[in-house]
Amino acid sequence: MKTPLPSWLDFFALPASLLYGLIVNIRNRHYDTNASIQKVDKPVIAVGNITVGGTGKTPLVTWIVKRLRAHGHNPAVVMRGYAAVDPAKADEALEYHERLHDIDVIVGADRAAMIRSYIENGGTADCFVMDDGFQHRRLHRDLDIVVMDFLRNAFLQRMLPAGWLREPVSGLKRADAVVVSHAGKADPSFAKSVEAEHGKKPIAWASHQWTGLQLFNRNGCEGVGLDWLTGKSIAVRLGIGHPRPVIEALVRLGAKIAMQLEVGDHQPFTKEELDSLATASNNVDGIVMTLKDWVKARELVDFSDMQCPIVVPDLALDIIEGDNELETLLLSVFQDTMNT
Repeated sequence: MKTPLPSWLDFFALPASLLYGLIVNIRNRHYDTNASIQKVDKPVIAVGNITVGGTGKTPLVTWIVKRLRAHGHNPAVVMRGYAAVDPAKADEALEYHERLHDIDVIVGADRAAMIRSYIENGGTADCFVMDDGFQHRRLHRDLDIVVMDFLRNAFLQRMLPAGWLREPVSGLKRADAVVVSHAGKADPSFAKSVEAEHGKKPIAWASHQWTGLQLFNRNGCEGVGLDWLTGKSIAVRLGIGHPRPVIEALVRLGAKIAMQLEVGDHQPFTKEELDSLATASNNVDGIVMTLKDWVKARELVDFSDMQCPIVVPDLALDIIEGDNELETLLLSVFQDTMNT
């Protein structure tokens, strides 16, 4: 089993994961007593996961915000701002500004304090959607949604660093709902595994679809269809937790992966890497990166040095089963708030 640690540290991985699991259990027992939990004056919907790396939280948060807006609500997104020197310029914060028109994004490690400051300074949101909030238990939430990646079976994983679990799968018991991402259809076996730990089957199943491509070059931006990729020689730069779905999508669309530039999740662009992108552009038809990467790169890339476009797929989440049930659950937090 591939682990987050280099292979030469495998000997230490299992003992370290047992220690980490003990610490997580002690921490969870502390919060299970409602100790140290802070509540804000408006509803909070948390979207999180139990594994490290990408599971599809950002597309689901985007979907939730759009659904809440369609019902007349004005949500703001709350997030930590991982791996950013300036939290307001965290890649995911910039990505939300790209995906959602006029969205307030509240960024900071102490999310309760940041929300209170936002409200005190005239923020107009009537609810908050917390990205990556399942383990941030200091902030009370009115609804806890866990995203599980169908392509990375958490039930077969160990705790960090011997595996990819941030906490045991038994933590699903405290979630209000589970949404399964990267699923082509509902899977009875996976649903049974979720029900065994969570107590309920997944409320919804979601797939992630590319709807088009944005090509960025010295002339600006051009939107093209997915067939542009067919037969093209492509380099990929994917600073995301789980790049496999992107690679598989490129292959399905007929692209030829000529080069993979190895980077970590949320990794910022360095001058050396920008130079390597320029060099790579001489040998391929396009360099693919996600929107999360592009919002960091766009102010840094010198297109006079680039011989091919930067290709950014347009990603959309499609709830293939459970759309109405999930929407009803989201709206229930406002009714529950009025009754308290």
